[in-house]
Amino acid sequence: MEPGTALAVLAMIQPTIKTIIELWQDTSHFGADIRGLSVRFNASKSFLNHYESILFTKDKFPGVSGMLYETLPDSERLTIFDMLGELRLVLDTYVAASKRYALNANRSKDEMDLANDKEREELDTLVLASARARDEEQAKAVGWMKKTWWAVWEKKTVEKLVRDFEKWIKRLRQLMKLVWGPLPFLTSLSQLQKVEKDHDAEEVGLLEDVPLRKLIVAPPNTQTLNVTSLQLPPSAFSPIVAGSNYGTVFETTKVIVEHKTYDVNKINVIHEVAANRINRLIALLHEVNDARFKLLRCVNYFDEIPLRRIGMIFELPPGLDGPPTTLLSALSSRASFSSFRPSLDARMRLARALTETVLLLHSINWLHKSIRSETVLLLSEATTTSPPSRAPPNLEHPRLSGFEYSRLDNDFTSANHDFDLQRNIYRHPERWDYPKESFSKIHDIYSLGVVLLEIGLWEPIINFDGKKGGESLKEHYPNAHATKDRLVRHATKRLGFYAGEKYQELVLKCLKGEFGDLSGDDKIGTGLQHQLGKEVDGALKATEQTDER
Repeated sequence: MEPGTALAVLAMIQPTIKTIIELWQDTSHFGADIRGLSVRFNASKSFLNHYESILFTKDKFPGVSGMLYETLPDSERLTIFDMLGELRLVLDTYVAASKRYALNANRSKDEMDLANDKEREELDTLVLASARARDEEQAKAVGWMKKTWWAVWEKKTVEKLVRDFEKWIKRLRQLMKLVWGPLPFLTSLSQLQKVEKDHDAEEVGLLEDVPLRKLIVAPPNTQTLNVTSLQLPPSAFSPIVAGSNYGTVFETTKVIVEHKTYDVNKINVIHEVAANRINRLIALLHEVNDARFKLLRCVNYFDEIPLRRIGMIFELPPGLDGPPTTLLSALSSRASFSSFRPSLDARMRLARALTETVLLLHSINWLHKSIRSETVLLLSEATTTSPPSRAPPNLEHPRLSGFEYSRLDNDFTSANHDFDLQRNIYRHPERWDYPKESFSKIHDIYSLGVVLLEIGLWEPIINFDGKKGGESLKEHYPNAHATKDRLVRHATKRLGFYAGEKYQELVLKCLKGEFGDLSGDDKIGTGLQHQLGKEVDGALKATEQTDER
């Protein structure tokens, strides 16, 4: 879709918006109702103006010649054009109806065709009741005709228009965040420094992850955050239960701790490369302030030198500082709340939250490398028992944890071997035992698919085939490819019944890595990420969660 066509639609939308604002000017004396709706309508108009500037201003962003709209894939340009057509229809329909009823005209009471005196009395009563709640002096200046039509027809119609405009802006915001992440000018430090000065991008929230991106693209031997200022002595952390990673810092703030082991050199000092990776990981997790990332923020850390490990301290959100549980515990029949069976909607919201977090991490070229149900935390409110007990899991507040093996996409990949089968069954076949392939986004996506399969069936993978006599886990999952085949069979035969066909298709694509022709994809997997984003939006579109705690 050519930019000129989209601009032509915008050229028709803007005068229509102006007409609507003018129609409402004569109704300002109706009080807070219309004033509040006008404020909301104008806010949506401002967002539209910002997005128009972002998409259609020539040479606005570094490295982009012409309009940003021209660089987007054909499918996204067509989606934006269709959305503009939808908005034009919504606005034009309202204007046509509003002019028909001529709310802004100074018509007399006699021009109103009422069916009978009884209807007249009912409308009059409605208007008078509404007027008493507003300023009496202003109400006296309003004609009976205008008040009647505002109360009977116009108010509901205006409310619907404002809601529709806001929903449209929300859809455009979601689309823009999807296409914004992989844009090439967000992968260079010098270009990011220019982009973060863009007023339009800032106003619509497209710059929220720039601090994270700057940490990612900075050279490995540089530090944009002095993490040593976050270091605490190990004694600062007090576990509430001995041996637990849930506790307090200085006996006040509720936190959880994740440990990361490290190797030392011949003089018993941490290797420089390992130190840099740990420091960058702490810096990144300290900068997490975007509610879209379902991650906990790393506020401090401590170094347990005798144990050769770093303890990263993560602050729990206010009101959700009870003992967290893992998704694996919630799924397991051995958990104390084994009778808990969440609704399909709750499971789909959980799946969307986790999938979008992985997409966001990948959009800034960060690989997690340890996605499994054990590394998904479910937060809950604090309990009054001592020691605190775990409440039944709350799927509305998940957090992805387990960053002990995560790395930057442009960092080297470790070749550490791991023969633990309960971890391997979540890994892509190429990452079992001694990994033969460098870790990439498709490996994270495979692990995500395994967790999504567990969520859909609401059963941990280790229980998929039950207990048959003396069969061990190794007999069910003898090797990497047999494990993948078994998971694909479970998704094919069972998942559609439990979670629906679209969700089933998403999981199978993650497990099989089938996201269309990606032969021309760049080295950071921009095309793969884009295709996954589209699949997620299609499969989980109707399961939004608005709570951003």
